[in-house]
Amino acid sequence: MISADDLGIFLEVARRGRLVEAGRQLGLDHTTVGRHIARLERETEQRLFHREPSGWRLTPAGTRLLGHAESVEAAVRAAHEDCLRTGKHLTGSVRMIAPDGFGNFLLSPGIGALHTAFPALCMELVVANVHTSLGTREFDLAVTIEAPPTRAVDAHRLADYELCLYAAPSFLAAHPPITSVADLEGDPFIWYVEDALCAPTLETLFQAVPTARPAYRTNTIAGQISAAQQGLGFAFLPSWIGDATPGLERLDAFPHAVAHSYWLVVPRQLARLARVRAMAGAIEALVADRQGLRP
Repeated sequence: MISADDLGIFLEVARRGRLVEAGRQLGLDHTTVGRHIARLERETEQRLFHREPSGWRLTPAGTRLLGHAESVEAAVRAAHEDCLRTGKHLTGSVRMIAPDGFGNFLLSPGIGALHTAFPALCMELVVANVHTSLGTREFDLAVTIEAPPTRAVDAHRLADYELCLYAAPSFLAAHPPITSVADLEGDPFIWYVEDALCAPTLETLFQAVPTARPAYRTNTIAGQISAAQQGLGFAFLPSWIGDATPGLERLDAFPHAVAHSYWLVVPRQLARLARVRAMAGAIEALVADRQGLRP
């Protein structure tokens, strides 16, 4: 039988690449670590590491075992957290990745409430619109604006929202009445730089307004809002953000609001962890309380 202890030591060697560093992390000397790896290789009848001067590198058999070892580790952590740590007693860290609008206009303003609910939990927030290239070991929870392409995660639709046109009142006052897309031909627009969004989302402005001519591009919604407030043109914003922003007016007569969704994504191997489940529930509660987002 494969020992869970051996799998734990195997994981540290795989992560550190050296026996000495793995032993230091585990509180063991490197010879003891080596004996555990040797025993695991006898049990599996497979060579699990290439022993190289630059470090220990996983063989194909070791790579296959890595997924099973991570699952065992996640199950042990989940059992520990479920039995011993709930609510204010949750410890450890949770790394969240979220797109610009969601991260800066919902999660960041709500971080105080999250800290009150989980005071011993270290929360990390990475704002990134494009993260389909990130491996699932790089986050505990992610909110995406595209349906996740990988099967290594659990995902569900978190909320629906709309993208609508906004502009400064002074800009609109100087503009002829707008009742159709044709009335916007030649007008300046404010939008994202090309590498700030995945291609399908980047195209939403041009699907709604085929003649849109971006006069200013930036990679943040805050930058787009600032430009629109200064009268640089029309901004195509999530309505739950635009409606709550002073100095902007929505074009209610414009008939082409575009439906969008946020997705909540959790790596499958982490889905049972109490701290991950608790944070997912807290994010869902923030969404439910925000006007303009439809869970």
